[in-house]
Amino acid sequence: MRDGHLGYRPELDGLRAVAVVSVFLCHLGMTPFSGGYVGVDVFFVLSGFLITQIIAADLRAGRFSLANFYERRIRRIVPALVFVCAFSTVAAVAILLPSELKAYATSLLAAALSVSNVWFSSMTGYFDPAAATQPLLHTWSLGVEEQFYVAFPLLLSLAYRLGQKGVSLFVCGALVISLAMSIALTPENHRSAYFLIHTRAWELLLGSVIALGLIPAPARTWQRESASTIGLLAIAVAVVCFGEKTPFPGYAALLPCLGAALIIWAGGAALVARGLSFAPIVFVGLISYSLYLWHWPLIVFAKLLLVQPFTPIQQLTLIAVATALSILTWRFVETPFRRRSGAMSSRKAVFAAGGLSLGALAAPAAMLVSVQGMPKRFPEEILSIAAAAQDASARRTDCHFDGTLAGDFDKSCVLGAPVAPATIVYGDSHGAELAVALGALAELRNESVRELTASGCPPALDFTYPGKGECPAYNAKTIEHLVALAPTTIVVAANAVAWTQEYSVDFTRGLEAALRAMSSAGHRVILFGQVPPHPNQLPVPATLARQAMLGTKPETYAFRPDMKALRTLDATLAGIATAAGATYISLLPALCNENECKAAIDGAVLYFDDNHLTVAGEKLIATKLLAPVLWPGETAAQSVDSGKPAALP
Repeated sequence: MRDGHLGYRPELDGLRAVAVVSVFLCHLGMTPFSGGYVGVDVFFVLSGFLITQIIAADLRAGRFSLANFYERRIRRIVPALVFVCAFSTVAAVAILLPSELKAYATSLLAAALSVSNVWFSSMTGYFDPAAATQPLLHTWSLGVEEQFYVAFPLLLSLAYRLGQKGVSLFVCGALVISLAMSIALTPENHRSAYFLIHTRAWELLLGSVIALGLIPAPARTWQRESASTIGLLAIAVAVVCFGEKTPFPGYAALLPCLGAALIIWAGGAALVARGLSFAPIVFVGLISYSLYLWHWPLIVFAKLLLVQPFTPIQQLTLIAVATALSILTWRFVETPFRRRSGAMSSRKAVFAAGGLSLGALAAPAAMLVSVQGMPKRFPEEILSIAAAAQDASARRTDCHFDGTLAGDFDKSCVLGAPVAPATIVYGDSHGAELAVALGALAELRNESVRELTASGCPPALDFTYPGKGECPAYNAKTIEHLVALAPTTIVVAANAVAWTQEYSVDFTRGLEAALRAMSSAGHRVILFGQVPPHPNQLPVPATLARQAMLGTKPETYAFRPDMKALRTLDATLAGIATAAGATYISLLPALCNENECKAAIDGAVLYFDDNHLTVAGEKLIATKLLAPVLWPGETAAQSVDSGKPAALP
């Protein structure tokens, strides 16, 4: 077994700098760095290389010790982690609402136990809106590395006893198995594939392959130059071209990981390596761990307080603050604890200090969970605003089709009076609360509403997207069922903003086909307009509660979505409705003016997250816009012509 590239290599710190800067700028929302999250994958390859290099050298010298290895890891990881988490916890107590603080405390406990990746895999996808409000989301990568460190040294030392062949079989076999699981699981279970060790281990093992010399180092200059140049270009392509919609990790992770591996494999003599060894770049690499720890909590807390997307000045300010804190943490926390001096000179002291430090995080975390996020920190007014997050359909578990999309129409929900439904709500998740609201209005008139809604499946024929391959069959079956019914009224609702961002042509074509099929069967079809989404994907109730803490009343708060894009979409939807013989009702006159949109009306919080209306909000809007259309004889409201946006009564 040969060790590859022993000794300090400054270009690897330079590669760390590339990785952490990519991650930071991606998280700041800078468009050219939409795939910057792959910087974590670069870190994994680097970590695997460096850790394996250390273990292999100790094994060859006959001095390998698990205790010594874990001591090094504690010195490297724990001090800065505890320091940053302590400050984050103080900020969390000051800023986060009870449910948010409870979730934060649970993630803090998971981070202290090195299982935050497992915790987040059960709670949210990396790119889900909920992830943007988790200050410790980034610790998932530490969980992966720490879990790798638990098993890998022991297994490698056992394989070492079998010689070169045993080491090669173990490392390469484990790499292939992990990569295969990542590729297989990414389309089926994105959360698990993204967060968990068994689908990420291959990235660290790729670095191990280089460290162990299982691939001979390049002997010729052109080989070194080509490898390092291609490697840097591969990382750059991933950073620039990847985004939230990229199926990741899976096959896509090969690009940045192989890129990092090629740079490491090429050695320090290549031109790219000399560029990465430039002193300022190396310095950023030296502080990269602290910078990684600091950047995400700062972004999350700033986002929660500022609400609107960051301006360039705000982005630069966050970069400056994070860099300053990182330099201080590297100088006064990381560096002293790495040295064998003073109180930290003995291994026993290091293990004791590490255990006590992590316990100091776990104890308050457990306390905050047990007291439900300390709701008594806030007056009742604030808590009542935040409680709007719970004002969703109580029938989502039994009326709203889940991922199985069973489509059992005979058992679908009827809301309102115990009579045959005269109205059907058909759509994606944006129809669930609307159905409840219309059901309540219908019950007052001794009528009922049937709900046919499915999460993540817009009402569009022959439309699908990655991870929802069952939608075309579900929608075809639903439309067939609706066409066969006696003429009735069908209200169609969809989160068109989401579906037109990436799949505009397929969605609009599919929506028009669905509307046309129902209208041609003699049904009165009403397309309910787009709900304006809150920017930054922040939940509105929590935002209103925090703004109320700062002195802004919910009724006076307004947010600024992309109004130009919303009006364009509104006109597109109206045109589709007209072409299909349906009626279109726009929500924009009720919720927005020229520049901004309301989040609360008449004391009612309109949203329970960033884009779904509350039941109260749906009732208010439905009373003003839909009721005059469904029950025109009971109101003096102006009638709505087919395909034209409805004005407020």
